[in-house]
Amino acid sequence: MPAYHVFEMDSAMGLLLNISLLSIICWSLLRIEKNLSNSNKFMLLALCAIFGIAGRILLSPIPNVQPVTVIVLLAGMRIGAKESVFLASVIALFSNLIIGHGIWTIYQAAGWSLIGLLGALLSDKIDTLSKLISFSALSGIIFNWFVSLSILHSVGVELLLPYIITGLPYDLLHVVGNITFVIWFSAPLSEMMLKHTNRSIKLEVIENEPIGI
Repeated sequence: MPAYHVFEMDSAMGLLLNISLLSIICWSLLRIEKNLSNSNKFMLLALCAIFGIAGRILLSPIPNVQPVTVIVLLAGMRIGAKESVFLASVIALFSNLIIGHGIWTIYQAAGWSLIGLLGALLSDKIDTLSKLISFSALSGIIFNWFVSLSILHSVGVELLLPYIITGLPYDLLHVVGNITFVIWFSAPLSEMMLKHTNRSIKLEVIENEPIGI
């Protein structure tokens, strides 16, 4: 029987396919969420985890570009600190079961948890889209440098700074990715999160333009 499903794709086509699949997943989860009760926080976290895991796996061909940092940051700001830690740990564990599991998984879970905790702590101060973009960019640097500590299990501390310097281009990719994800889905995701909590946010006006996050 002819192998009709055997089709060679180059890396660009494969990435385009993955982005298309991620967009379909995002749209589907948003549609599913509309049928949830307003207090179903557990199902909300499950949907966010699915999106984070799928996004990290599907976008793995692009180094350091994934939606997890922004998802956990928004969870900390909109849902709560404990919830963001849970979400960070679940996404790190289950995505790494596919991508690659090791000691770095603990550091990634802790790094994303730190971002979620900072988001919860500073939620009242991150009250405009421009501030959210700026903090998401900074979050990429914080996360990367924290996870870099994992190399100390195999090398001396004197190699940590050269390792961080070498990774600066990857830090930049993380920053650009975070900014893109904030612009792409921070508004619907924030609305979805706030719908299932009793929290509310107050957004300031910048240059006389209303901003919705």
